[in-house]
Amino acid sequence: MIQIRCINAQQAHAAMTAQLWPWVKSMTMAGNMVDIHAGPSEDAKTDRQRRYYHGVILTEIARQANAAGQKFPMAVWKEYFRDKFLGKKRITFIDPMTGKKSRRHVRISTEDLGIRKYAELIERVTAFAVTELGVTFSADMDEWTDPETGEIMGVA
Repeated sequence: MIQIRCINAQQAHAAMTAQLWPWVKSMTMAGNMVDIHAGPSEDAKTDRQRRYYHGVILTEIARQANAAGQKFPMAVWKEYFRDKFLGKKRITFIDPMTGKKSRRHVRISTEDLGIRKYAELIERVTAFAVTELGVTFSADMDEWTDPETGEIMGVA
């Protein structure tokens, strides 16, 4: 897999002709299919988002939520929400012993999310927790508020 981040048109052109095209050409000439994805660059999620999601959202859900008459630890809720809101993706694997290709579903990890997608996850989990589980979030929200915009960090 190749990943290129460009900040201007000249850099993008140079990267595509010097890096991307030779790689795509070699892969396709070797009989491999290639997926090319392009879009606006996004920074990885922030440590602050991660702390907010785990330290406030998931912690409060684990502390307050009663599902099917019982409470569950944070790790159970985290996996539940990952499956519910992120789902799975199909990946092609190659068996190194036979060379055979097979496709299977693998879970999407929160580690694969950028800032916007992580914020979306936090917003969806928060809404679900409030409306479906009756959770109230009592943490000091000033600590999680962006001083410039007033937005709660991690919530789009």
